[in-house]
Amino acid sequence: MNPRKIKSICILRLSALGDCINTFGLINALINEKPDLKTLWIIDSRFAPLFRNSRGEDLVPMLSLDFSKNNIFKIKHQLKKELHNQEFDYVFALQTSIKASLCLGDIKAKTKLGYDSERSREGQFLFIDKKVPSPSNPHVLAGFMAFTEFVGFDDLRPSWDFDLDDAELLPYKNEFKEDKIFTISPCSAKQDKNWTLSGYVDVAKHAIEEGFKVVLVGSKKESELDLCAQIALEIGNNCLNLCGKTTLRQLAAVISLSSLVLSPDSAAMHLASALSIPVIGLFAIHNPKRVGAWNYPDLWVSVYNECASKECRGQNISWRYRVKDPNAMKLIDSETVIDAFDKACEKYLD
Repeated sequence: MNPRKIKSICILRLSALGDCINTFGLINALINEKPDLKTLWIIDSRFAPLFRNSRGEDLVPMLSLDFSKNNIFKIKHQLKKELHNQEFDYVFALQTSIKASLCLGDIKAKTKLGYDSERSREGQFLFIDKKVPSPSNPHVLAGFMAFTEFVGFDDLRPSWDFDLDDAELLPYKNEFKEDKIFTISPCSAKQDKNWTLSGYVDVAKHAIEEGFKVVLVGSKKESELDLCAQIALEIGNNCLNLCGKTTLRQLAAVISLSSLVLSPDSAAMHLASALSIPVIGLFAIHNPKRVGAWNYPDLWVSVYNECASKECRGQNISWRYRVKDPNAMKLIDSETVIDAFDKACEKYLD
């Protein structure tokens, strides 16, 4: 295939936030390679604000869909109305949920690409024209980038530019001053992927001993507010609790000014990686080779393999396998994470 002949690509990835951050990396790679390429990203409206600058301008062209107020039939009507006079050379169907696949019918394209049998689910094959072979790299983002290779773009590298400006950064620069910032985002969207209170406190206290100020971030969910409050109470001084106090753009600003980040499998982890901030990722439920921080695989701390092998009893562990033990994250010990912290400081901060 000759990528020079490709004039337009529609990228369908609605959610979740971490996957949207990785999708943004793919779109930037395409635009950097072919500036005249017309792209349109179809995304859930909950996550679109991260990808708009301080002036409210889309960093890449987006069509945001509000699933919180509209059912799938209203969404399909919106798509049909807004895209009625557009036809794309390709659609990259990067999401396999039935909700996403139902949107495909209202996007006109010469070719609709989806996943092969290894990565596909929920009958996506019924809605696409061609299957993109899974790459040898099991990472989700590698699977995204395989779409670009399939249509003829060779060796593209994902890249991210969130266009954070002084107005967004200055409040936190003033707050942090010259401090070394260790940001902890302790919660994932799923509670069984969170680490322990004692573990976070142990690492935070070690960071403070090493001259860092600890910053806590998270959403307004009660469980996240509670955990951050408990961590802050245990740490005492040298801790700033911003949980529930940041928008997505403000979260990006905080992380961009951090020296080091600690997070379980979460959007904050992917955001740190995209902003080139070293991030220690904690894993037990999902394989970090599939969902870990793209830019910092050397800082993964994982007990996934031992947990998955135990549950699968020596059988093959599938690409999408999720560990079922709700207490699996408790198997990660503080000493191992502190070792990763020290390694990150030595490698990236000295």
